[in-house]
Amino acid sequence: MSSFLAQAPYVTIIIVFVSVAMSLASSLINSRFMPKEHRQKVKALQHKISALKKEKDENMKKAKSTDDKKLLRKAQKQEKHLLQLQSQALSLTSKQFRVMPITMTAFFIVWLLLTGSILGFRLFTSPFMGPDPVAYLPWIGPHVLQLQLFHWYLICSFLFGTLFSRIFGLTGGTD
Repeated sequence: MSSFLAQAPYVTIIIVFVSVAMSLASSLINSRFMPKEHRQKVKALQHKISALKKEKDENMKKAKSTDDKKLLRKAQKQEKHLLQLQSQALSLTSKQFRVMPITMTAFFIVWLLLTGSILGFRLFTSPFMGPDPVAYLPWIGPHVLQLQLFHWYLICSFLFGTLFSRIFGLTGGTD
């Protein structure tokens, strides 16, 4: 019976919906616990770090090629300032980890319901687990790539997690 269910296309779709729901819930939790002002501050700091790093690298390169001591000292001061800014950014982004226990607990509960096991302990038999793949990626290599439940869930989670993080403005990336 589990072999039949694992081959059925609706298992693939169920995993997509589960990963959408988990990614959306995680993004909502993160946006609730991390105010927009905080996210904007992190983003501005990352822009500042990026610009300073670029300027410092250019100054260092020019100072070494021209043997300019004054420019070298300026680049070294920029390096110290850059380290301070990176330390501030790390301090601000570490606050995002406050919600990790909430999202990890939700993940473990959902994973238990999907697979019947948690942390290697099988608690019940799940129709979603089995040796058969739940999804296929035909465009990878000369053969069709067969994906087990974990790999398919991982791909879907990365996709939808990235999408919802962008929608909710949770990413620290530059525009």
